[in-house]
Amino acid sequence: MFQQMRFRRKHRHLNESMAIGAMLFLVCSFSSLRLRGCSFRSLFKGEINMKKQATHLLALVTAFAVSVTAAACKSNTAASLAATSAQPSTATSKIADSASTGFPFTLVTQDNETVTFDHVPQRVLSTNPNTGEELMALGLGDKIIVTCYNTEHVADQWRKEYESKPVIAEKYPSLETVLNLNPDFIYGRSSAFGNRDSSIATHKKLQENGIMSLASIEGYKTGCDVEDVYQDFYNLGRIFQVEDKANQIVEDMKRKIAAVEEKVNGAPAVKVFDFDSEQDGGAYTPGNNFTSKLIRHAGGVNIFENLEKTWNTVSWEAVVEANPDIIVINDYGDTTAEQKKAFLKSNQALANVNAIKNDRFLVITLPEVFASARVPETIEKFARAFHPDAFAQ
Repeated sequence: MFQQMRFRRKHRHLNESMAIGAMLFLVCSFSSLRLRGCSFRSLFKGEINMKKQATHLLALVTAFAVSVTAAACKSNTAASLAATSAQPSTATSKIADSASTGFPFTLVTQDNETVTFDHVPQRVLSTNPNTGEELMALGLGDKIIVTCYNTEHVADQWRKEYESKPVIAEKYPSLETVLNLNPDFIYGRSSAFGNRDSSIATHKKLQENGIMSLASIEGYKTGCDVEDVYQDFYNLGRIFQVEDKANQIVEDMKRKIAAVEEKVNGAPAVKVFDFDSEQDGGAYTPGNNFTSKLIRHAGGVNIFENLEKTWNTVSWEAVVEANPDIIVINDYGDTTAEQKKAFLKSNQALANVNAIKNDRFLVITLPEVFASARVPETIEKFARAFHPDAFAQ
C-alpha cells in the first residue's frame, strides 16, 4: 500500500513537470519564431508566410507530444510493475490453496512424534524399497527424487522406474546430505528416523529444517496387522491428495485377502517357524510382529508369535519343542536362502523336526513381509505353501 502511495506521488510530480516542460517548450518555440522576424501579433495577422511557420511549429509540437507520450508510457509501466510486486506472493497463494484442500493437518508417527503437513510434497526421498512400493502404487513415482538402502528390489511392475532414480547412500544418508538435496518429504521405515547414528534424524529435527516426514506403521508398531498397512495408504492418500487411489488400493487388498482366507477357512492351522538368521547360538525369529499376522491370515501360526517383542533370539531347543510343520526362510543379506536351508538341515538338533524330515521350506524376501501393496500376494504365497490342497482345484 505504502509503495503504491509513493508511486502516485511520484507520478503526480512527473505530470506537473511535464506540464511545465510543455509550457517552456512552446515559449521557446515561439521565441525561435521571433528570432526569425516574427511576433505573436504578426503570426496571427499574416505578416509572414503563415503556411511555412505553421508547418515549422506543428513539427516542433508533434515531436514534443511524442516525447511526452513515451515518458508517460514508461511511468505507467513502472507503476504496473510496482503494483504487481505489491500483490500477495506466490507463497501466500499456495497457503490459500492449501487451506482449501485440507492443509495444514497433523499426523502422529513413531515415538509419538507429531508432524505437520502444509502442502502436497513435490520432492520426495524414499528410504526403503517397501515404502517406495507404497509410493509407486499410488502413482507418485514422478515425485521421488532419490532413494537409498536398496538392499532389496521393489515389485516387478515398478522396478524399472524406481531403480532409475539416483541412489544417494547404500544405507541411510546423513542429515547434511539430505538437506543439500532440498526434499520436502521423507517416507520410509522407522529405522530411517531417530537419534541413532545410523538414522537420518528425528521427525522433529527434520520438521525444524522444513522437511515433512512419516514412518510406515508396520516398522514400529508391535502386533501390526493389515489394517495398519491400510492406514499407511490412507495417510499417504491424504498427504498427496490422492485419496481415491488410496481407497481403491485398500479395497482391492481387502478383496484379495478375503478370497485367500475363504480358501483356507476351516483348515487346521499349520505350525510355522520363521528363520531369519543364526544369532548368539540360537535362531533370530519374529515374535508379535507383522509377519506373524500374515501367517495367521494364511491359515498358519507362528510358533513364537506369543513372544512380546517383534524380534527375538530363541534356543534351538525351543524350536525342537514347538516342532514346526514348515520353515519360512527370510532371504536377504550376504547369506543366501540355500545356505540358510543347508545350515538348518545340517543342524543335528533339528533332525526330528517335522519340517526338516518332510523337507518343507518356503523362501520369502523381506519386502514381501513388510508393508506394501503386495501384502495380499504374500498371504496367498503363504497359504499355498501351508495348505496346497486348498488351491489344487
